[in-house]
Amino acid sequence: MPPAVKVSADGDKHLSDITAILFCKDHVFTSGGDGKIKVWTKDLVLKKEVAVHEAWIYAMAVDSQGRIYSSSADGTIRSLADPLQSDKVEELLKCSDDIESLFVDSKDNLYSGDDKGIITMWVDRKIKFKFNLVEQMRSIAVQNNFIYSIRDNDLTITEVLEGSSTGRYITKASIPGKCPVTLSGSYANTTNSHVTIVTRDGLGVVCIKNNSKEHFPVLWTKEKAHDMIINCILGAGEDLLYTAGYDGIVKQWNGLDKDPKLVSEVNIGGGCLNALCLGTDRSTVYVGGSDGLLRAVQFS
Repeated sequence: MPPAVKVSADGDKHLSDITAILFCKDHVFTSGGDGKIKVWTKDLVLKKEVAVHEAWIYAMAVDSQGRIYSSSADGTIRSLADPLQSDKVEELLKCSDDIESLFVDSKDNLYSGDDKGIITMWVDRKIKFKFNLVEQMRSIAVQNNFIYSIRDNDLTITEVLEGSSTGRYITKASIPGKCPVTLSGSYANTTNSHVTIVTRDGLGVVCIKNNSKEHFPVLWTKEKAHDMIINCILGAGEDLLYTAGYDGIVKQWNGLDKDPKLVSEVNIGGGCLNALCLGTDRSTVYVGGSDGLLRAVQFS
């Protein structure tokens, strides 16, 4: 059976692109170019919206308590401590830089990446370290003292030296490709088995073994996975991967240890697709794009 697609009501959509999607506490959270964060039921019923920023929202991240962080072209990082119960917005930072990426690690530490190449580590909502990695941070992930950061040319894997009181770090690997970066595959001993990025031309997928002792070898490259640029990659368990982008198509792939096989695909429309998020299971994917509508795709 082809994947089933459900679309949110036209009157509830963002006034600009959906830029990020999160699933937390049985609800879906979307951010948009209109500066708003919207809260939805898992069946795409709009519960509320909060005007968090005055400009385009670049990224969102959520911690284990359900606190949502967002960054914007207005130069701020803001948070919603309890978005299901309160509209209160708190500001962590205001600056003149574009903070384009956010990530919360397993210890609830927040990381933010800006257009100047600075990654900031936040502990208990206060700045602890700043890492100058030179290149604009379009997409980041963090796991076990390793920072995975990327823009348009290379994935840089940086190790933060354990026990350092000054945030010392060393570069462990540099792998050709472009954003986004996502941790994928099986999860054991606090580590994902794989890291995935997009090829430099934007059309393919690169899968990397997430192993520092083996120097992060590339396992495979899937050229021309899409006919147009890929904007989002989503790992789902030990073997599934979802991709989407400018062509309006969501694809489901199987097999991360070797050349993946295309399992299913669906053209959901909606223009350019910007964000993917898993729902209650690894077969349900929430999708957002340039038309501002939220979609739920149920793969068989």
